[in-house]
Amino acid sequence: MKKDLILAADVGGTTCKLGIFSDQLERLTKWSIETDISDPTGRILLEQIYNAFVEKCKSLNYDMTRIIGMGIGIPGPVDFETGIIHGAVNLNWPGKVNVHAIMSEFVDFPVFVDNDANVAALGEKHNGAGKQADDVVAITLGTGLGGGIISNGEIVHGHNGSGAELGHIRVDHDQRFKCNCGKSGCIETVASATGVVNLVNFYYPKLTFKSSILHLIKENKVTAKAVFDAAKKGDQFCIFITERVAHHIAYLASIISVTTNPKYIILGGGMSEAGDILVENIKTEYRHLTFTPAQENTEIVRAELGNDAGITGAAGLIKTYVIEKERI
Repeated sequence: MKKDLILAADVGGTTCKLGIFSDQLERLTKWSIETDISDPTGRILLEQIYNAFVEKCKSLNYDMTRIIGMGIGIPGPVDFETGIIHGAVNLNWPGKVNVHAIMSEFVDFPVFVDNDANVAALGEKHNGAGKQADDVVAITLGTGLGGGIISNGEIVHGHNGSGAELGHIRVDHDQRFKCNCGKSGCIETVASATGVVNLVNFYYPKLTFKSSILHLIKENKVTAKAVFDAAKKGDQFCIFITERVAHHIAYLASIISVTTNPKYIILGGGMSEAGDILVENIKTEYRHLTFTPAQENTEIVRAELGNDAGITGAAGLIKTYVIEKERI
C-alpha cells in the first residue's frame, strides 16, 4: 500500500493539537486532546497521542501502513539529532525526555521532534506567509519573543539546539530589565507583550505625555493590546511606546537580514494582531537600519496560519526531512 499520510502533533501545556496531512501537506483532519502533565517522564502523554492517532485513523478508515512518518512540536529545548527534550516547564517535564525513543516504541515509521517555534516557522514556510521560499524567518511576538529560522530549506538548529533563540539577542544595552533567561537586555524584555509593559512603566514617569491609559498604569493593569489600541486612536504616549517596540523588532530583523538573508520575515503571535500601527512602523525602521543589499526583495509580512502553524510545521518535518530527502 502506498505511503501517503503524515501524522502531526503540536504539544502545548493545555492541549495537544493533532492533525493528519497528505504527503503534499494538505490537511485532511485536525482535532485536539487534553495535555496530561501528570507524568514527568512524558510516557503517558506520548502514548495518549499515539492512541489518539490510532483511533482517528480507524474512524476515517486510514490504514496505518500508509503513514510516512510523525512530526512533533514540543515547547522546550530540543536536540534535533536525538529527539531529546531538555526539560519542558509547561509539560511538567523537569528533566530530559527522549520523545523520539518513547514514540518509536509504538510506531515503526520515522519520528521527528523539534521545538515548537521552529515547527511553527516551518509551517509558515510550507503553507503560510513564507510561500515555500527556502529562506524564511518567523518572529513570534507573544508574552515572550521567539522564532525560527529556515535557511536553504532547513531549520537552523545550531550545534546544541540553541540556533534561532531570537528572544535572547541583546538590544537594550542599558540592560534595564531582567529576562527570564537570567540575563538583562534581551529583546524579549522590550519587544514582547511583557516588554511593552516594561517600557510603559519605565517611560511614563519620565515623560510629559498625558495618556488615556493612565488609569491602567496606576492600577498596574497595562496590556500590550491596550497600548496599541490607544496608539491607533492617537494617544501620543502609546504611539511613542509603539515606535520604541517597532525599533527593537526592526533592529532584530536587520541583524537577521545580514546573517541569513531571508526572503520573508514573518511576524506572528498575539502582538502581530496590532496590525499596521506596529507592522508598518517595523517596516519603516527596518528600511532605515538594514544594509541595503541585504534588504533587497526581503518582505516583512504577517503570519497566515495562526494556531495551525504548529501542526502544519510538524507535518512539514516529515515533508522536509523524509519525503524531500528521498527525492535527492
